[in-house]
Amino acid sequence: MKLVILAAPAIMLALAACAPAAKTEPVAVVAASPTLTAPAAPAAVDGWREYPLREGVIKVQPATWTTDKVDIMVFGSGGELEYKLGMKRGDTIVYSIDYPKLEKAELMVSEFHGHTPQGADGNGDLMYYSKSNGTAQSGSFTAPWDGIHGWYLKNTSDKDVTVKLRVAGFYEKLK
Repeated sequence: MKLVILAAPAIMLALAACAPAAKTEPVAVVAASPTLTAPAAPAAVDGWREYPLREGVIKVQPATWTTDKVDIMVFGSGGELEYKLGMKRGDTIVYSIDYPKLEKAELMVSEFHGHTPQGADGNGDLMYYSKSNGTAQSGSFTAPWDGIHGWYLKNTSDKDVTVKLRVAGFYEKLK
């Protein structure tokens, strides 16, 4: 492995030397280091190393957080619906979704996703955060953009299923 790492700069220099000078962009060549080191830690003051705050670590909100416990009835034989939350970019929720009386997990489709409103050109952005069946799931989520975020649920069993959703955080329930 060392031979390949150490040979790479020499190969890059040889290729750069063979290229026509008038048509090439300047190439920066960095010598390979046989060992990689982590960035230096700040100096300790009174026993503590203070790191600068990274972007996105904290978002102070203008209002208190919301919490909901929701029973969502999804009718059998292909019943489907979406449970939607409005969220702003950087807003966070914690959630738990469960399917307590579902006979077989594979009989439920559950897709946690989000999308932006469609623009004047008719296009919007869509992202799937989690695709699963009727298996219980708990987690946290931070919205990547302003928009609608929530769960698409489809019940392929013959029986109605009550989905239990618990959500807490910064969001607005949507119809």
